[in-house]
Amino acid sequence: MAVYKTMQRRMLLDFLESHSGESFTVKELVAAINSEHDDAVPSESTIYRLMRELVDDGTVRKDVDVESRENVYRLSVDADAGVSMRCKVCGSVYNVDGESGRRIKDELSRCGAAPSDDNIELLIKCRKCGKSEQ
Repeated sequence: MAVYKTMQRRMLLDFLESHSGESFTVKELVAAINSEHDDAVPSESTIYRLMRELVDDGTVRKDVDVESRENVYRLSVDADAGVSMRCKVCGSVYNVDGESGRRIKDELSRCGAAPSDDNIELLIKCRKCGKSEQ
């Protein structure tokens, strides 16, 4: 299937690149892109179609938010080694850099633990949510 480099696709990729490490539902993407642009904002159905294509080609990573059970999408970063941290309070997702991610995986492997899909998600409390309790 041909991949078209449309303005809407570029707008979506630009948004994801400028918010690297963050995860969004399709509805959140539509609202966020709409707030940043006045022109030809992609519709929800267009974003769903583009996300399916971007996930298939490895540009975007698709995960399921544990609490809302919704699909969330973020830009794939080969250097992140498949390790991310998710705040258990606000749901923000942060990628662990490649070297640190490899060390985490090596340590888990030494303990006999291995993720089933080569991705690891650590539950944390981010700085923002930690400060709000003080």
